[in-house]
Amino acid sequence: MSIGLFIDGAYLLKTFREHIDYVKLREHIESTLGDTIDEGYFFNADSDPPKAEKLHNALTLPMPRGPGLRVKIYWLQKKQLFWPKQLGGQPVVHPDNPEIQYEQTTQKAVDVGLVYHMVRSYHKRKWTKLVLIAGDGDFHEPVQSLVESENVDLYLVGAVRNISDELRPYARSIFEIDQEPLHSQLRLNRDRA
Repeated sequence: MSIGLFIDGAYLLKTFREHIDYVKLREHIESTLGDTIDEGYFFNADSDPPKAEKLHNALTLPMPRGPGLRVKIYWLQKKQLFWPKQLGGQPVVHPDNPEIQYEQTTQKAVDVGLVYHMVRSYHKRKWTKLVLIAGDGDFHEPVQSLVESENVDLYLVGAVRNISDELRPYARSIFEIDQEPLHSQLRLNRDRA
């Protein structure tokens, strides 16, 4: 028996809102589930690759120095915002400085990459427990298939308030990392960093 761990980095950052100790996170998952992580992945999209490089390098270090994750980095897409045509179709600009046009930045391919690697990993490694640190309902179909057809036990990590209603029914439990005492246990000790 073993564990597949899949982390949506943007979701984890949004949920935890502080620097998380990924080694402690891995230790907590393995201790609580009484098993070892066979394969672990971290998915993200970065606007500042040099700044994120230090974190991504640290994530790949094997235990005990790091959490031993495989890091997959995708891209961001920026799109300038415009008012709908029925409201004039003009650019959406800053109220005090009309030279600044607002942009929407979105991650591209992170969810698809996570699903691809999760399903691929399961079929190659046959782990029996899936720990998913994500809350998006888009993961519903592959999760449902793994739970119902492949008899995989699902454990969600996150905040109940931002885990999709479509995912919750398949989970054996939810590790609420935004609640105490788990939140304090996983907070990164800056002396260790």
